[in-house]
Amino acid sequence: MLFRKLVEVFESLESTTKRLEMTDSLVMLFKETPSSDIDKVVFLTLGEIYPPFIGLELGLAEKLAVKALSLATGVKEEIIIEDLKKTGDLGQTGENIFSNRKSRTLLFKEPLTVDKVYSTLEKICKATGKGAQELKIKYLAGLLTNAEPKEVKYILRIAQGRLRLGIADMTILDALAIAFCGSKEYREVIERAYNLSSDIGLVAKTLTEGGIDAIKNFKVTIGKPIKGGYIS
Repeated sequence: MLFRKLVEVFESLESTTKRLEMTDSLVMLFKETPSSDIDKVVFLTLGEIYPPFIGLELGLAEKLAVKALSLATGVKEEIIIEDLKKTGDLGQTGENIFSNRKSRTLLFKEPLTVDKVYSTLEKICKATGKGAQELKIKYLAGLLTNAEPKEVKYILRIAQGRLRLGIADMTILDALAIAFCGSKEYREVIERAYNLSSDIGLVAKTLTEGGIDAIKNFKVTIGKPIKGGYIS
């Protein structure tokens, strides 16, 4: 699945505060998402890479993100920071800079896929120890180099842990129920599976691959905690 499709939906979500409109946009997105990508799409929409209990979160320091943007564009950090002071959003600054690069072309580059974006952000998330900062900058810069301006905006926001589309887990569950079961009435049984695993990506993949019967038969998974206060 192309990442630009996800970006189109992000823009739609960002343009409204109405939960029904958000749900409708997500339903359309999920219906078009291959089962191989559904967990990645769900996590990226929430601005995450893993379930919170894993303990690995995105949140790249702004200083490192600026360096990555500079490396990807050849624009001096001072110029990036100056634009950032105006926008207050490095994602928007990144889009501005990429849009204004006259010599830039994507004619001979493969469009970004959801899998490529997710796997690269995963590498950034996992990079630790000596040389980790340089690796994170390298990974992010490589991703940005192959991105379109609007993709740059959301990649930078996700990498910094600042996507903030206003999407809650329950909205995701509503959309999954409608997209794959035809009705929000199935939200309760899908939510049960979520409560048993604390992993909304796993729930989405289970639903797309096995249908509602697989969700109804969902069991506690070793290594995945039950959400607080839930009793099956």
